[in-house]
Amino acid sequence: MYINSTRKLSIFNGFCRKATVAFLDDILIIEKAAEIHADLKRRGRPIQDADILIAATAIVRGLVLVSNDSDMLRVSELALENWLQGE
Repeated sequence: MYINSTRKLSIFNGFCRKATVAFLDDILIIEKAAEIHADLKRRGRPIQDADILIAATAIVRGLVLVSNDSDMLRVSELALENWLQGE
């Protein structure tokens, strides 16, 4: 379990220094998440709350979400790419 933990921690820290973190501190993201949740519930096609927040963040920030999660296809406004499709 702890094999190479120092090396793994170093690799993870390197990743974190390069990655951009998107915070959920924007009311527009929360409002968009509420809209998505209501729409999916109304259509009887709910998805997990975390997925809704991820989708809302991508929509509000104008980002393309790269995911292999088929549940994300239910979010109509989402710009979605699946890099594993066709393999």
